[in-house]
Amino acid sequence: MMFSSTPLASGADPGSVIVGLLSGLAGIVFATLTLRHHRQVWAWTRRLRASDDVGKDLDDALTYLRELAEHLSERAQKPCREAEFAPLPRLRHLLDDAADDAEPIRPELRTVVERFDRYLAAVLPPATIAARVTATEHATQLAAAMRQEQARIDLKGAVSTAQQRIRALRRAA
Repeated sequence: MMFSSTPLASGADPGSVIVGLLSGLAGIVFATLTLRHHRQVWAWTRRLRASDDVGKDLDDALTYLRELAEHLSERAQKPCREAEFAPLPRLRHLLDDAADDAEPIRPELRTVVERFDRYLAAVLPPATIAARVTATEHATQLAAAMRQEQARIDLKGAVSTAQQRIRALRRAA
C-alpha cells in the first residue's frame, strides 16, 4: 500500500485536518503571546528592581544630607575649631560615595561635596592664649570666622537643593 504525502490524498476527513491545522495555529499564537507577555513581565521586573536600587541610593543620600543639615544648624553663627570638625570627614566621604551611586542626583551631590570641602578648609586655627589680642589679630580672626560662616551658608544651600531634588524625584516616581 502506498502512502500519500498529504492526509487528504490518503482519504482522511477534511474536517479533522482543518481542526488539526487550526489547533496547531492556535498553539503557535498562544505560545507567541505567552512569550511576549513574559518579556513584558521581565522588563517590568528589571525596571522595578532598578527603581528599588535608585530608591535605596536616594534614601542613603537623604540620610547623610539630613545628618549634615543637622550639624550645620547646630553650628550656625558659631566659629568652629578643629575639634568640632572631627566627625565631618567621615560624612563627607559617605556623601562622595553616595554621589557615585545615585545617578539621578549626582550633580547636586557633587556640588554638596565641593562646598563641603570648602567648609572643611575653613576650619579656624587653634586659639592662642594671650592676655591681649591686637586689633589686627582680632580682625584676622573675625575675617576667618566670617569666611567659615559663608562656607557654611553655601553648603547649607547646596544641601537644601539636593534634598528638594530628592523629594521631587520621589513625587515623580
